[in-house]
Parts: sequence; structure tokens; C-alpha cells
Amino acid sequence: MSLQQLKAKALQQYAAQIRSLARVAYRKSTRPKACTVCGYDTHYEVCHIKPISEFMPTDFVSDVNAPTNMVALCPNHHWEFDNGYLAAEFILKLAGV
Repeated sequence: MSLQQLKAKALQQYAAQIRSLARVAYRKSTRPKACTVCGYDTHYEVCHIKPISEFMPTDFVSDVNAPTNMVALCPNHHWEFDNGYLAAEFILKLAGV
């Protein structure tokens, strides 16, 4: 394994840990447990409005996983958001953040 591959794996594990903590924090919050866009509540995913990759390594996990930076989305709307089909401003407006 090259050094570059090792660094990429470490970053992937770092982001996975932050996402795991985000799900726990969101579940414990009073935020709606349904898709912000369509209201689907059988399965929702916790979505970071400002991506994890845009935070500095010195930022606190509590800032990355702040309730104002997380929103519940169904898998379809989460994919649309991540791929640029839904604007962050639109999601924030619907979420009332």
C-alpha cells in the first residue's frame, strides 16, 4: 500500500467516524426524523449541509455535527443534494435553519 493510499484510507475512516457520530447526535436531537423535502419517514439519512471535507482538521466534531449543519433526507433526496440537484439554500429554507 502506498503512502497516498494510506492517507486516503485514513481520511475515509475519519469521515466515516464523523458520519457515525452525526447519526447518533441527530437521533438524540429534537430535529424531524423524516425527509425534509418529501416527508418520507420510513428511512432517512443524516446529511451534512456543509460537507465534512470543507472543514479544517482543527475544527471540532461538534461544529461539523452541529444541528444547524445536519438535515434528514430520504436516500433519493440525499443523492440529489450530494450531486447538485438540490441547493443548500433550498434545503435550509425547508428545514427552517
